[in-house]
Amino acid sequence: MLLDVTRNNLFGREQSASIRGTYGLLEQNVNLLFQNPHFHGNRNFGLTFSGGYANSQDVTTYVASKLEASMRWTEHFNTPGSLFSKASTFVYEFNFRRVKVSEESLQVGPSEIQALATAVRVGGPGITWIRDTRDSPLDAHRGTYSSFQEFLSNGNFGAEAQFNRLDVSSSSFYGFNKGKFVLARNTRYGQERAYGSPAESLIPLPERLYSGGPTSLRGFSINAAGPRDPETGFPIGGAGTLVNSTEMRLPPPVLPLLGDTISFVLFHDMGNVFTNAGDAWASALRVRQPDRDTCKVLSYPDTSTDPATPPSPTGPSTSTGKQGQCSFNYFSHAAGLGLRYHTPVGPIRLDFSYNLNPPIYPVNIDYSLSNPYLNPHVGEAAHFNFFFSLGQTF
Repeated sequence: MLLDVTRNNLFGREQSASIRGTYGLLEQNVNLLFQNPHFHGNRNFGLTFSGGYANSQDVTTYVASKLEASMRWTEHFNTPGSLFSKASTFVYEFNFRRVKVSEESLQVGPSEIQALATAVRVGGPGITWIRDTRDSPLDAHRGTYSSFQEFLSNGNFGAEAQFNRLDVSSSSFYGFNKGKFVLARNTRYGQERAYGSPAESLIPLPERLYSGGPTSLRGFSINAAGPRDPETGFPIGGAGTLVNSTEMRLPPPVLPLLGDTISFVLFHDMGNVFTNAGDAWASALRVRQPDRDTCKVLSYPDTSTDPATPPSPTGPSTSTGKQGQCSFNYFSHAAGLGLRYHTPVGPIRLDFSYNLNPPIYPVNIDYSLSNPYLNPHVGEAAHFNFFFSLGQTF
């Protein structure tokens, strides 16, 4: 269910104020928004204030709530002789938010629950640069789209979690044979560097880097790529990600009744999410999960105590928590076939993928059982994945 109430021409000027709400099974949010797209009549500058509350489950591991306020200053380059071309946009912003993971929803080992369920303040400045030369944002046949995002969460701005996030992506589109075929590519690299005391350098679960799903690494379900909790096997995100997607978009055949509204796509996705950003480049040529035998080692509770002591991770402590011995430092590869139904507002998309080298991981604790320690086993990510979405993948 959606609600959107907007007052345009606020104060008799080119300004607007909105209240927007969404209520669904996986997400509920309400946002207040004030926009001045042409600050003091200058078409190169825009100012936005926003604030709101959201409760969502973007990852199967947890449900998170977020109370947020932000200010955004947008700069365009429409004046002749500007330093940058019209294709460039800069966004300068300040964000402050309180993130909280529901303890009841957390699918991680008992030793990690308290730290990960604690409410944490995140805040600081950010800058985004966008360069867009695509012929169509909805269904590009030529051009490029690049973005550079930098965000710093620091204690001087009231933050409790201290980290720096860099997220860079680049897409290119090459049409040939008079635009009937399109070779499309997207590459994304992200890294987070935490600093400060041990408590300050633990990156909250909702602030970590994720990949997987219909718009990124289609060899995994939504946000399921990369490190897993060493006890439950649920995805926990990472501090680094490197993903590349390549598509060959084929011309639509002429079909009875449907005409040329249906087309097909061949695609290949590769990459992963990593515990440490430095692991990404070193893993680019690795196609097999390293040391798979360590991922088959299961842990059991210590029954000599009353109550029994649950197993705990034995790996290193990192900015994304205590790790196990199982490694995810390799590139996962997925190949697939997509179907596009073209509409005036963009394509409706179906994608079928096959993960050529899915990871395995230990599952020592299963909270869905009455006795969570009853059935330790080795889990494996699915080979086949299916996605339904709107718009092109990138």
